[in-house]
Amino acid sequence: MARVNVHRTIDNGKMNNFFGSIWIVLFFALVVDGFDQAVYGAALPVLMKELNLDPTVSGLLGSASLWGSVLGALLLGFLTDKIGRKKTLNACVFLFSFFTALCAMVGSNIYLFAIWRFFAGMGIAAITPVSNAILSEYSPKKSRRFLLTTNGIGVTLGQMTTSLLAVWLIPLLGWRGFFGVSIFGLILIPLVVKFIPETMILILKKNDKKEVVSILTKADPSFVPQADDEYAVDEEQKVKGSVGELFKNGLAWNTILIWIMFFVNMCIISTFLVWFPKIVTLMGYELKSALLLNTIYFLGSCCGFILAGKVAEKIGYKYTILTYYILNGIFLFLVTIKTSTFIFGVILFLFGFTLMMQGMLYPFTAANYPLAVRATGLGIGASVTRLGGAIAPIVIGILIAQGMTPVGVLRILLIPVVLGAVAAALTRKPGFE
Repeated sequence: MARVNVHRTIDNGKMNNFFGSIWIVLFFALVVDGFDQAVYGAALPVLMKELNLDPTVSGLLGSASLWGSVLGALLLGFLTDKIGRKKTLNACVFLFSFFTALCAMVGSNIYLFAIWRFFAGMGIAAITPVSNAILSEYSPKKSRRFLLTTNGIGVTLGQMTTSLLAVWLIPLLGWRGFFGVSIFGLILIPLVVKFIPETMILILKKNDKKEVVSILTKADPSFVPQADDEYAVDEEQKVKGSVGELFKNGLAWNTILIWIMFFVNMCIISTFLVWFPKIVTLMGYELKSALLLNTIYFLGSCCGFILAGKVAEKIGYKYTILTYYILNGIFLFLVTIKTSTFIFGVILFLFGFTLMMQGMLYPFTAANYPLAVRATGLGIGASVTRLGGAIAPIVIGILIAQGMTPVGVLRILLIPVVLGAVAAALTRKPGFE
């Protein structure tokens, strides 16, 4: 009788169709998630006109999905523990696909629109951590870093695709038809059922050896099961620290600074996600040009995500984040200077490219806490960033309603950029081993 560690068997596997299918399904789930994140901002100029929305109401509606994401994040741990990652993934896909599509049928009822966007946001919040957890478990160790990095581009690629599709679909179908496209995301549900395995912990709890053997032979074709094999997983250290622990043993200083960075980062990102196409139309551009410029911004974000990890390997997370803040502030200021459309597009690309300090903040946060409070530090940080994301669109809507110019709105975003840069510069080397 042999004791088989299922995670080590999977780790030792080589890239094959089994792992590739998992990656493809998860990648497209994130692409669809990106569509649902960006659909409101892409349609906002038309939405405001047809529903006669003022900027304040538009900001409130834009933040509805972000407030939903706050609740979704809180429910995530409970759901995955109760029903597993696979069913949680499908629940997320259903929420953001169905309720975003349902927005197309609200007539002029903005309250119902906000409710549906809130429910969609609950799914949007959870899809990235769930997909990353699945991919971390079901990928060969040698390929894992590459797969997780490329998978992370899915959301931004989905956002970019949304802007590109909007150029064609909004004139053709209107904003309602554009929202309705989200229903096609439900196609992912049977694909998840077919190609995504449940976490091994739940499978072993059910004592389903047949399923375990099926997965292991797909992951590693050289694995030969024996009838009397016993299967086990790596012991998980579920260490839960309280929020108060983040302020003890010399951690308080970095905790406050990390929270500042999480908050201001999402203020910038959510403002561009919700308001940028509308801001560009207020600068005198036609909707088509605004959406194409928005696409260029997202393209820069895709490219910046890839390079940021490489830069961090060379100079460390702190100085990568600080460098990106400084460059981001420079390019944000240049965005506000009147120039040719071509130069404007180039600057937007570079601005999007340098906005990926958010992606580096998660591993930076993990490195700043000992294991006992690491999960708590990351969890609270994620909550703070969603709070910033939910508040910013409302504030920007109020400022526009009060008569602030598009240039003024963009320049006021320099405040969170500067705050983030100062916070990054002031962080200290962790005092634990």
